[in-house]
Amino acid sequence: MHDRHRIDAGATPPARLPVWGTALECYRFLLGHPRQVARVAWLPLAVLFALNMLFDTFRPTPEPTDPTVAMAEASSLLGATLASVLIQSAVAAMTLVVWHRLVMQGYEVGARTVPMRVGLSEIRYLLRWMLISLMFLGIMAGTVVGLVMLAFAVMVAMQAVSILAAGGGMRLGEQGELLTVIGEVSTPLAVLAAIYFTTRLSLVLPATATGKPTGFDHAWDVSRGNGLRMALASLIVMAPVQLVIFALLKLTGSMAGNLLYYPLGLLTSAALLMMILVTGTVLSLFSLGLDPGQTAAMSEPSESAA
Repeated sequence: MHDRHRIDAGATPPARLPVWGTALECYRFLLGHPRQVARVAWLPLAVLFALNMLFDTFRPTPEPTDPTVAMAEASSLLGATLASVLIQSAVAAMTLVVWHRLVMQGYEVGARTVPMRVGLSEIRYLLRWMLISLMFLGIMAGTVVGLVMLAFAVMVAMQAVSILAAGGGMRLGEQGELLTVIGEVSTPLAVLAAIYFTTRLSLVLPATATGKPTGFDHAWDVSRGNGLRMALASLIVMAPVQLVIFALLKLTGSMAGNLLYYPLGLLTSAALLMMILVTGTVLSLFSLGLDPGQTAAMSEPSESAA
């Protein structure tokens, strides 16, 4: 469909991934293939919209004053949220497997490939995606805790020196306030660290979708020297969509109980689906630019993808 994206298996990967070029190419691809977007997205959109309406995803959570009622509602809300996240993650995985193949291998999504199906590739993709998501949370939490513990150790050492030298030191309340500030300041750094590591590892996902067996070690190797570029390109691509989603979530939630809630819910679901497609596109472009051997796995859909 677009041979200009194809890279020969024997070609040498570029030394540096273009940041702005990749980000712009992501949007150019989406805007340049509206029919393919519609053919892939109509069924996932219908499912996501139904799920969001079923689980009342966009409705603001009330704040009960009774602690017992609050605990019961929190437990129920947590269960519904987990169920919604798992089902929507499965929908996203099924959608992304098709979309990666379309972007990277350039074949039409037609009778041989439906917008959503359950197969081994989809299950493997979902499991790896969930593992990367857990890695993101683990890296973020570990970075914050590590920095806070390091600051605490430094404070303890300084406290000991101060006591020995002058007989005074920082009070416990002041220490707690300082550690809180350090935790808040370190959170953005932790998020950036998590984005850096998981973006590099995410190259395993396009490989999974296109049927080429590739592990996290290979994804880490082929992305060496481009981690910051990949993270920056991802932020450039996804930040506008995230801002739109944030605004739509606020607007849709404010319309709960109003007839406008449903069309706004559909629009918000479409924005969430667009984020899925944007993610799939940019990861596919990363893979095409850094690991051209991925496209050699199959230039046409295999029987398992049919």
